[in-house]
Amino acid sequence: MYDFTFSLPTKVIFGRGVNLKLGEELARDGISSVLLLYGGDSAHKTGVYKNVTDSLRANNIAFTECSGVKPNPVISKAREAVETMKSNGLEAVVAVGGGSVIDSAKAIAAGALYDGDMWDFFARKAVIESALPVYAVVTVSATASEMNYTSVMTNEERQIKLGLHSPHFFPKLTLIDPLVQADVPERQTINGGIDAITHVLETYFTTPNGVSVQQEYIEGLVRCLMRLVPALKENPSDYDARSQYAWATVCALNGTAFAGYPTRGDFASHQLGHVLSARLDAIHGETLSVMMPAWMKYVYKEDLKTFARFAEKVFDIKAEGQEETAAAGIDALRKCFASFGAPVTLRELGVREADIEEYAEAATKGGPLGVLKKIHTEDAIEIYRLAY
Repeated sequence: MYDFTFSLPTKVIFGRGVNLKLGEELARDGISSVLLLYGGDSAHKTGVYKNVTDSLRANNIAFTECSGVKPNPVISKAREAVETMKSNGLEAVVAVGGGSVIDSAKAIAAGALYDGDMWDFFARKAVIESALPVYAVVTVSATASEMNYTSVMTNEERQIKLGLHSPHFFPKLTLIDPLVQADVPERQTINGGIDAITHVLETYFTTPNGVSVQQEYIEGLVRCLMRLVPALKENPSDYDARSQYAWATVCALNGTAFAGYPTRGDFASHQLGHVLSARLDAIHGETLSVMMPAWMKYVYKEDLKTFARFAEKVFDIKAEGQEETAAAGIDALRKCFASFGAPVTLRELGVREADIEEYAEAATKGGPLGVLKKIHTEDAIEIYRLAY
């Protein structure tokens, strides 16, 4: 294993009815006023909004609302929320939602203590030196933003989607009640599962040495998620499946999977997908169900041993040779995503073949992508073509 430092400061309260504990936890931390950030009607329909606001009122926590966070969160909404934070002197951000809301909350919490434009952080023109605390109430499990130090935002004016890491981004507290996700649309459950699977595979395929315990951990998460997504499609209210799904998605990107690896992961396929989200407003999980198998098909010969292991451990495939085994595993993953009901081609996302070169240039504008194999513009073009 490689040397590493591991820190996971987020407190998690998990289980039935835990959202009612929010106000009590805020009061214990000395917080008296918050920004209540959420997306649309789902927070009201599920009853989470009422539980949260009742808990805030019961503990004398003043709150100012900001709604309308999009599934691909945009910097303009975050800027609006920052102005609300500053003008009202609010002390923390309460994010009620999934990854888009929590990612936004992190950026807002940092922007509230910054005099310039918060996009400076994402453009690497400024470093986050401090942030207000973030409290997450999870309504959709997928990205593990509720327990990691990452925020991803889209600048809709520039059509750029960028990710940012900061130790100040870890939520102080996360509340996860799997029961409130029983009414999550099937499409979101599918996309959340795919997002989590690809998160751990980004780390898995980085030519590791001496990390067999991590490999087994990742393989186990993938197998569980491959079982849980169909189970939840069949019975969305299955608490056992829903709770395991909620925790598996957290474990996929809270840092436990990549401890001991030389890097957090490759993430070339994520960055290729981000272009599709920024240009087409494509759903993040659907860009990954398309781009991850295509990227794997393009790079798998760089590490046949690991790709063949993946096929054997996850799909119980052992073909005649290592290369054949590896290729069969990639095909099996693509078929798995398709069986979930997810798109697996760019055509299904509405991408025009004539635009592939433009997308490849946009994806690699800041330099080559990836770790396992450096993806330059010409490589990105070929990956997009494999995905088409």
